[in-house]
Amino acid sequence: MNSSISLKRHHGVLPRTLSLAVALASTAAVGQELEHREENVEEIVVTATLHRSRADTVLPVNLLAGEELREQIGATLGTTLSEQVGVNSASFGPGVGAPVIRGQSANRVQVLQGGIGNIDASAVSPDHANSLEPALANRIEVVRGPATLLYGNGAIGGVVNVIDNRIPTKLLDSPNAMLETRHNSASDQQVSVGLLEGSVGNIAWHIDGVYRESNDLDIPGFAQNPALVDLNDAEAREELMESQGVVRNTDARSDAQSVGASWVFDEGYIGVSYNRLDNEYGIPAGSHAHHDDHDEHHDEDHDDDHGEEDVRIDMRQDRYDMEFQLPLTGFFDEVHGRVGVVDYEHVEIEGVEIGTRYTQSGIEGRFALHQVERDGRQGIIGFQGSTREFAALGSEAFIPTTDIGTLALFTVQSLDTGVMLYEAGARFEQQTLDQQGGSCDDTESSWSASGSALWRFRDDSNAIFSLSHSQRAATVDERYSNIRTDCSELPLEMLIPHVATQRLEVGLPDAEKESATNIELGLRKHAGDVTGELNFFYNDIADYIYLADTAVEVDEVTVARYRQEDARFMGVEAQLSAPLRRSGDHLTEVSVFADYVNAELDRSGDVPRIPPLRAGVEIKHSHVHWQAKLRWQEVQKQDDVAFGELPSAGYSLLTAYADWHVDFGDNEALVFLRGTNLLDEEIREHPSFLKEIAPAAGRSWELGLRFNF
Repeated sequence: MNSSISLKRHHGVLPRTLSLAVALASTAAVGQELEHREENVEEIVVTATLHRSRADTVLPVNLLAGEELREQIGATLGTTLSEQVGVNSASFGPGVGAPVIRGQSANRVQVLQGGIGNIDASAVSPDHANSLEPALANRIEVVRGPATLLYGNGAIGGVVNVIDNRIPTKLLDSPNAMLETRHNSASDQQVSVGLLEGSVGNIAWHIDGVYRESNDLDIPGFAQNPALVDLNDAEAREELMESQGVVRNTDARSDAQSVGASWVFDEGYIGVSYNRLDNEYGIPAGSHAHHDDHDEHHDEDHDDDHGEEDVRIDMRQDRYDMEFQLPLTGFFDEVHGRVGVVDYEHVEIEGVEIGTRYTQSGIEGRFALHQVERDGRQGIIGFQGSTREFAALGSEAFIPTTDIGTLALFTVQSLDTGVMLYEAGARFEQQTLDQQGGSCDDTESSWSASGSALWRFRDDSNAIFSLSHSQRAATVDERYSNIRTDCSELPLEMLIPHVATQRLEVGLPDAEKESATNIELGLRKHAGDVTGELNFFYNDIADYIYLADTAVEVDEVTVARYRQEDARFMGVEAQLSAPLRRSGDHLTEVSVFADYVNAELDRSGDVPRIPPLRAGVEIKHSHVHWQAKLRWQEVQKQDDVAFGELPSAGYSLLTAYADWHVDFGDNEALVFLRGTNLLDEEIREHPSFLKEIAPAAGRSWELGLRFNF
């Protein structure tokens, strides 16, 4: 790996992925038209326990697919999902955006690729981007609330499952191709996506690719929060003025390619795929600082005018997947399995030197036996296991090399009586952390169980009640940050800083399991002109693990310790859609939405970085060949903050979207325009670790063109 990055900008040059996609698309046959009639988006939720329809799932689910997904694609998974009720984004500059579900993220939100783990380092630190590429997704499903029964103790807050077609599951009558390019004005971001798939005999195949490149992010006002700057300090004033209008060192470049094929037969398939992702992005200037002995190896020539260096992350991931679905006879009628092998690495480059190298390689598999449905009874029995090696090497490696293994058994059973649907399940999981060359190992067993009921009190409406108890074992960073291999703490003067959080983080090697009891009540109207949902949730988490600042400093760096304390999360989510006017081929609709979460610790006040109350309205007018949307969202100020955390101001967010289907030879093309933050407000999102130095983009426009052949 090179120890420096040269990020080239290709203004006026068609990216190589787009050129390749044009060549591929020219061989494709004519496919379906693009129109604004009702899309045949499959409503079966594969992330739910028994793959039921969206209306019959026993937990709230967000489903993004089809044109709705293409409209909301962002540079990160968090920004792609940020308009979904109950979901926010925790950014670390525009190159990083982790999904936040009901106020929980990182180790409590499981991010999946096709139903199994992604095996990257995104949960270890807020400046580590997720290795998923949302532009290549066919659909994204979000389960709000605990989903630990099927997907592990890391899903105590929710699940995001990114589903693509790189392993095809069915044969096509003729080849399909998609070609898309879009440009965003806020950062001169250029995105190009290409896809081609087809069948030869009983073999279905798939090829895709995406290329994304952007410059520094344009913002209104200053990147640094002026309220926190000492205006009597000449150097501080100069730094403030230099941050005006732009978040420096946020340019990025990434590309990803996938290829896959399956043998498809009457009642199943067996397939394989390969994916390669490369991602280079900058961390906003001012987010990383070095102090005294920890930066002696840096040469002064590498520092900028204010003694700081630009930090960049160079990430790569190679992923191999195998998936199968086979028919059975007897008590089980089907077995489904998926295995992923991942080789992940990223380096943090400070100036021209490598500061820290993170690697994680591993394998994860999940297998489920589906029982034959009889008299309304059905169920699954499954097995899941993984083995990984995590390593952080270099001058800022504060977590030791650790082998991580998990093994789990689970079952879910249901009974459908027509009016009532009952579901219950249980999971046993064992996690092993084995430090290389040390004795501070840990083996933890956890149990999860749930019971749910769905009452279909009308043909178009139902009510849900769910009670679940979930356990989560502490992760490698929560246990071993700045902990020796004999389980003792490093002396204060030897603590290694975590530059992303600007803290000296100290782990909790004897951490107890978290135990969460979640109660969910909901109403849904899933059919008819008027549709919507209303959900109330209460999540009581015993021994909640969190990172708390202390009053101790070493060389002006705060010491923070992982602690455990009981916590309570409660909130409400609501959305409602209704038609306003129909006339011929024209339809005007209105949607209203809101979500709110409150999270408090038993003795220490509020949980940090909890998103504030937000509510809004969207007006949509559609025709067969075009549509237009206007969305207004009010985000309230957040002043329920943790110790050492600053409040965030509220803001109004106005967005607009329009597209038009036009003839393109014998096919159709889609031209689309999206405007974001049209009021050009200064937006400092509260879940962001860098809200005081890296606000969201100012007014921006995104223009795009998509072809389906």
